[in-house]
Amino acid sequence: MPTRLALSALLFCACCLGLPLAQAQTASPSHETSATQPLLSSSINDFSNEDWDRGVLRRVAGVTIPATPANVEGFISGRQVQLGDGEWRAITEVQRVGDNLAVFVEGQPLDAEAVGYPRRLAVDDAPGTGRHLQRLPGRFNTPINDFTNQDWLKGIYRKAAGISIPVTERNREEFKPGAIVRLADGQDYAVTHVSEFGRSMGVFLDSPVLPGEKYGYPRQLTFVAPPPKP
Repeated sequence: MPTRLALSALLFCACCLGLPLAQAQTASPSHETSATQPLLSSSINDFSNEDWDRGVLRRVAGVTIPATPANVEGFISGRQVQLGDGEWRAITEVQRVGDNLAVFVEGQPLDAEAVGYPRRLAVDDAPGTGRHLQRLPGRFNTPINDFTNQDWLKGIYRKAAGISIPVTERNREEFKPGAIVRLADGQDYAVTHVSEFGRSMGVFLDSPVLPGEKYGYPRQLTFVAPPPKP
């Protein structure tokens, strides 16, 4: 059995400037969010030493991801994960070490070049059988702020996975660490940190840096689910 290793968690922080307020909208169904998509995908930790290469174990088939509430509930033994190269493998064991999860899968050791950071790890039940985990519908949409400077591009932070949205009562109540949000391409992400500055709030996600041209204004951020209850 692999030795449990303490890994450094990825922490993001940034400042969002005050921007005009906008109204949230009820989320409308999207053709991109079909029930056949994986329930959840996670970033892979950018961690390398003699045992790990870009978040991938060198000697056995294992990957390290952040231990967000969504990941703890979603990545469990017996489910299937899709690696960055498209291959599906069954989870054999999951170990929690501090702020991180080590997800072990069946088969030979993994190729870090093909599946390691900055690629993602997706989880589902049984691909190809018609049995999939339920994909939650979006609850409401909120605008992304139209803001660009040396740190932000169309409301997307250039240095970490952060999105600037207006401060409203509903946004302040719903966007909390552990919540699930959906981006314009239909992918779901866990919220890791929220910072409020003036009339705007920065929502930071379990993801590598996001391209502003793809995800920023005039697109919207969809709230999917609150954090799991303790």
